[in-house]
Amino acid sequence: MTKLPKRRERPANSVAQLVLPGFDAQFAERPFDLFALIRETFRLRSSEGEIPGIQVSRRMLRTLGSFTPSKNMIRLSSRLLALGTPTEQKQVALHEVAHAIVHQQAPKARAHGREFRVVCNDLGLDAGRFVEIDHAAWRTRLRFSVECPSCGDLILRRKRAAKVKCGCGAKLRPNGWTAVGLTDNGLKAL
Repeated sequence: MTKLPKRRERPANSVAQLVLPGFDAQFAERPFDLFALIRETFRLRSSEGEIPGIQVSRRMLRTLGSFTPSKNMIRLSSRLLALGTPTEQKQVALHEVAHAIVHQQAPKARAHGREFRVVCNDLGLDAGRFVEIDHAAWRTRLRFSVECPSCGDLILRRKRAAKVKCGCGAKLRPNGWTAVGLTDNGLKAL
């Protein structure tokens, strides 16, 4: 019986490239700073009050963003940040900033009432209850990854599996898959 070495040099074609030819499995950087946009927009539109905190949530699967007045917290979906276009990210982030501004100026105002519509118009947003985003296209770019403990290659699959076989020959029983999104710049963890 031959044992595989613990670590070895990565082959020229990683498993990710075998699954997705021509795709470089590097984790992508954010092309712009969405958090800075949120803070700066709040500072410019609201002279008083504390800037809301910002969290990224992996648990938000259906909701792309939310504002919690009691905690003064804007939460954004990790899927939005990984799979959304910069325009979609800005729309959702500014929608939540509008909620924060309205709550700071008129705490008793309705969530999507007259005050909210005025702030949205000032920010150049559609004042609807939802931000219209077609995230059906996101599903085609959603993958699950696991790292091979034998060779360190990244294995990508459309669906999670109980057993997988790596290109190095190792058979794995992954106990934790990581959701990732395929982007033009590489992979983004969700």
